[in-house]
Amino acid sequence: MARATWDLGPAKAARYSDVAITLHWLIAIAILYNLASGLLRPVMPRGFFIFHISSGITILTLSIVRVLWRLTHRPPPLLPMAPWERGLAHTVHALLYAAMLLLPFSGWAMVSASPPAGSPGAAYADAERAAHEPVQPQVAPSGRETKGPPAPAGQGQGGGTPPRKHGPIMVWGLFKLPLITPVNEIGRTPEGVPQQRALHERIETFHLLGGWILLVLLVIHIGGALKHQLIDRQPELARMGLGRGRSWPR
Repeated sequence: MARATWDLGPAKAARYSDVAITLHWLIAIAILYNLASGLLRPVMPRGFFIFHISSGITILTLSIVRVLWRLTHRPPPLLPMAPWERGLAHTVHALLYAAMLLLPFSGWAMVSASPPAGSPGAAYADAERAAHEPVQPQVAPSGRETKGPPAPAGQGQGGGTPPRKHGPIMVWGLFKLPLITPVNEIGRTPEGVPQQRALHERIETFHLLGGWILLVLLVIHIGGALKHQLIDRQPELARMGLGRGRSWPR
């Protein structure tokens, strides 16, 4: 069987640069993990979420590098397509870039929306949280249930409720994530804790909604690439390193 060929000219079949291709796939892998660990968190194992913040900060960093690279290096021209497809492609790409910057930043802001460690606001929030924790049944030596404060982790039936951990958020276990100071400082005093909680809820809503929007954008993006590759018979995937193609000048 003869292999399919494309007669689109050398420029139209050009690949993106090696740097652009590497950034594209690194960000793509991190985004897929973050969407899965975030949107499917209620049904996934607890450990699956552990790298969500580290991956998000990586997406933000690589996306900034990618934007700077795009602004300073001309990408190859689009393959032949209808005007509406060209407009849709530009719109989806612009929204993807926005999501790759805004979603990780909103996640960073969300983890920053907690009282500073050791502050009066942190002490107030911890005391309030402890006062509202449900009383868990304890098992007496006789086998009868008694009521009391939650047992330390690992003791009693069900292991009790482990204490909330305080400390820096580490990115890939290598360095401390600096918190966004204006957001973090809102809860320094007890009076600011309710305001900070309300802000946290608004950011959380934005972050969740943005995750679903990003998922829709990815479906459109991937669907468009497969449409050009499989239906239009154009070397779309080769432009991003999946196949042979001429390198675009750096």
